Amino acid sequence: MFKIHIKPIKPTLIAFSLAVAFALQPLHARPSVKQFDKNQEAIFEFLADDMEYDKSIIIGKGHATVINLDYYVSADLATYNTNTREITLKGNVNAYKGNALYLKAQEIKIKLQEDYSFLEPFYLQDSTSGLWVEAKSAEYNQNIYAMQDASVSTCSVNNPIWQLKASESAYDISKEWLTLWHPKLCIYDVPVLYFPYLSFSAGYKRKSGLLYPVLGSSKDDGILYSQPFYIATDDWWDMTLTPTMRSKRGGGIYSEFRMVDDKEQMLWANFGAFIDSKSYQQTYELENQTHYGFQLKYERKDLLTKAQSYFYEDGLYADISQVSDVDYFRLTDGKAQNNADLQGSLLTSRLNYFLKSDSDYIGIYGRYYSDLSKTSNAETLQTLPQVQYHRQIDNLFIDDLYYSFDYQIKHYTRPVGYRAIQQEVELPLLYSKAFANDYVNISVSPVFYATQVDYQNDKGALDTGRYLTQHWQFKANTDLAKQYENFGHTMGFEALYTLPGFKDKKGDFTNFFTLPGDRQELRLSAVQYFYDAQNILKLSHRMRQYFYLESDSQIGEFENELQYFYDYSWSFLSDIFYAHSENRISEATHKLRYDGEYFNAYVGHFFRDSFAEVDWSRGRYGEANYIMAGFEKEFANLEIFASLGYDYKEDYFKTWQVGFETTIRCFAFGIKYVSEIYPKLTTRGAEAQDDKYVLFTIKFIPLLSADVRAGS
Repeated sequence: MFKIHIKPIKPTLIAFSLAVAFALQPLHARPSVKQFDKNQEAIFEFLADDMEYDKSIIIGKGHATVINLDYYVSADLATYNTNTREITLKGNVNAYKGNALYLKAQEIKIKLQEDYSFLEPFYLQDSTSGLWVEAKSAEYNQNIYAMQDASVSTCSVNNPIWQLKASESAYDISKEWLTLWHPKLCIYDVPVLYFPYLSFSAGYKRKSGLLYPVLGSSKDDGILYSQPFYIATDDWWDMTLTPTMRSKRGGGIYSEFRMVDDKEQMLWANFGAFIDSKSYQQTYELENQTHYGFQLKYERKDLLTKAQSYFYEDGLYADISQVSDVDYFRLTDGKAQNNADLQGSLLTSRLNYFLKSDSDYIGIYGRYYSDLSKTSNAETLQTLPQVQYHRQIDNLFIDDLYYSFDYQIKHYTRPVGYRAIQQEVELPLLYSKAFANDYVNISVSPVFYATQVDYQNDKGALDTGRYLTQHWQFKANTDLAKQYENFGHTMGFEALYTLPGFKDKKGDFTNFFTLPGDRQELRLSAVQYFYDAQNILKLSHRMRQYFYLESDSQIGEFENELQYFYDYSWSFLSDIFYAHSENRISEATHKLRYDGEYFNAYVGHFFRDSFAEVDWSRGRYGEANYIMAGFEKEFANLEIFASLGYDYKEDYFKTWQVGFETTIRCFAFGIKYVSEIYPKLTTRGAEAQDDKYVLFTIKFIPLLSADVRAGS
C-alpha cells in the first residue's frame, strides 16, 4: 500500500550534476541532482529552489523535492550526504504516489542502501480505501514501519467517529499487513472495546489469516461462535475454513473453496458437517445427529476440443448439492442455500457434458433428486446416467425434405423399488414448405419411434416393455413483424397436431414413462412482442393450450404468460394456468416490481392448487398459497427495509422482517427483526419450526464487521 524506497545503485553507476539556475538553465529552472542507472536513465532526482554543495553534503532549500519512479516527496528542507547515501527531509514532508497524498511527516531520513528512515510525527494514508495511520513517531527499516502511539481509522482525520488506538504497531509495506498491540476501539475518544492483539490486511491483496468471528445467542442452541480462517497461497484459488460451536447443540466445521481455471471460469465448492449432542437430538427428536453436505458449481466450454477438430465445441456443467437434510442449510451461511437448486423441499443436482460438431451431438447427463421433507429418498428414481447421440437435421434427397436421428439410453436407479434401463430411438422425417409469400409455413413429419424398458429389482412383477410406433406430426406456423411510427410489433402462431399411426405395445410401462405418438394431441400456441422506438422490449405475451383427443380429460391446462416493462424501473409479471376440468385456475403467479435509484419495492402473489399438473423439470408440484411483499428505501445516510411472506389459506406469516441500516462515512450500524417458519427434519418427517430473532450489524468500514444475533 505505502512505500518510501529509493532503489540502491552501485556507486560506479551514479552521476551527479549540479546546475546553477542563472548560468546553465532558463530562468524558471531549478537546481537538481540526478541519479542514473547503467542505461543512463534517470531513476532519482533531487530538486530545490536553492542548493548548496559543501564537499559531500548537498543542501536543498525551498520546495525541496525528491522524485523516484512513481512517487515524489516534497519538504521545506532536504539534505543529501553523498558519502553515507542518506537523505534527510524536514518540515511539512508530503509523499505522493500518482496524484494522491499517502504519507505525511515532519521529518524523514532515508538511507539508500539500508532502506531505513525515521519519521516524527508520522501520517500514512491509502488513497483507495481511505485508511490512514497516524503516530507520534515511526521508524522505517527493511520495508517495515514500527510506530509508537498510533491511531488507525478510515474516518475524517480531524474528528473520526471511530479509531483504533494502540501503544505499539507495525506495518509491513511488502505484505500490506498492519499489526497492533493492545489496541482500543474508541467511538470518538471514548474507549468501548479492548483487544490484546489485532492483526489484519491493510490492502486489497488476498492473504491467509483469521477473519472476523461471528458471535450470537439463541435460546435453543445457546452461544454461537464461528471463527473463519482464510487460506490464499496462490492467485488462482482460495479457501475459507470455519469451525463453529453452539454451546447447547454441538459443533462442526464448514469450508468454502474457489478456483479459477485457465478460461477464467470459477469452480465453487462448499462442504462441511455439524454434529449435534445426543441430548439435543433426543430432545428435538431429530432424524439425523450429523448434518453434512457437499456442493459444487462449475461451468466450462472448450474443455477438450479445439476449433479445428471435428467436434469443435464441448461443454461441462456441474450443479451438485448433496445434503443430509435441510438443517445443513440452516447451520451454514445463506450462500450455501442460494447456490442450491432448491424448489420447496426438492433439491436437484445436475452433471452434464456434451460434444458438438456441424453434424453430430453427443451428450452425457446425470440428474439426482432429494426430497428434504422425507427421512429417506431410497424410493426416488434417479437418472444416472443418460447418454444421447443426436444427428443434426440435414437435407435428404430433395429440397425441403429433411431428417434427423436421435438415440438415448437412460439408467433409472434407486436403492428401494424397481430400477429400469430405457433405450429410445427416434427418426423424424420433415417436409416443410412456405406459402403465401412466406407468410405461412406448413410441415409434415412422419416420426419413427421405438423404446424398450428393462426392469430390475422388481421381483418379477414387471415385464420388459417394448413400444414401436410410426406417428405423424403436422405443423403450421407464421411469424409476422411490422414497424410502426413509434413502436414495433412481432407475433407468431403455431399449431402442432400429433396423429398416431402404426404402433405395437407390449409389456409394462409405469406412469413414470411417457410414450410419444400414443394418443392424438393438438397444441396451439401464440406469442407476441412489442418494442418501443429504440427497439427496447416493452411487452411479451405467450399462450399455450393442449388438447388430448383420446382421453377422458380432453383439454389440458391453458397457460397465459404476460410480462410488461413500463420503463427501466417498473415491471409486471403474470403467469396463469387454467384447468378446464376443474373450471378454475390451478396455478397463478403475479408480481409487480419497482427498481428505482433510491427506492425498490415489490408485491406478489403465488397460488397452486393440489390438483395442478406436476412438472418436476419446471418446479411445478405441491400446494402453495401466499403473498409476498417488500421494499427498500435509501435516504442520505439511512436505509430502511421490510418484507413479508403470508400464507392466506393457513392464515400465518411464513416470514417477515423489518429493519434499518445507517452509514456515516466510515461507520455503519443496523438492526433487523426477523420472524420465520422453517422446516426441520424429525423422526416423523419435516415439521415446522418457528424462529424469531434480532440481528445487530456493526461495521467499521472497511476494517471491522460484526453480526450479533439474539433470539430463540
